[in-house]
This record gives sequence, structure tokens and C-alpha cells, in this order.
Amino acid sequence: MAKNKQQQKKKDRERRVAKEKLAAAEKRRAEEKTTKDVKKSANSKAKFMTSSAKNTGKAPTSNKKTFTQRRSGS
Repeated sequence: MAKNKQQQKKKDRERRVAKEKLAAAEKRRAEEKTTKDVKKSANSKAKFMTSSAKNTGKAPTSNKKTFTQRRSGS
């Protein structure tokens, strides 16, 4: 009888742990799905903004004189 109780307890524990794992996996999948939707919409907005901006590849140059040029007067 003692062995039967131990075996039953072991089976019950295994079932409980398996249910917890399944619940955790389902929760994780739901979270991933929501984060993917958010990332997807953010990426599409970013892609739209970058595609609409013209990129010439040149950095804007500054016409401002350097400190030494201002001090020397040239």
C-alpha cells in the first residue's frame, strides 16, 4: 500500500508539473505574439520614414570657423 501511495503521489506531481509547464509555455507564446505585433508595426513605421527621407550620403558641412581661426582673425 505504501508503494501505491508513493507512486500515486509521484504521478500526481508529474501531472501538476506538466500542467504548469504547459501554462507557462502558452503564456510565453502569447507574450511573444503581442511583442511581434508591436515590433512589426514599429518596423513598418521606421521603414516608411527612412524610405521617404532622401539620403545623399554626405554629411552637412559647417561654415563656422574654428577657435584658432576666430582668435587669429583669419
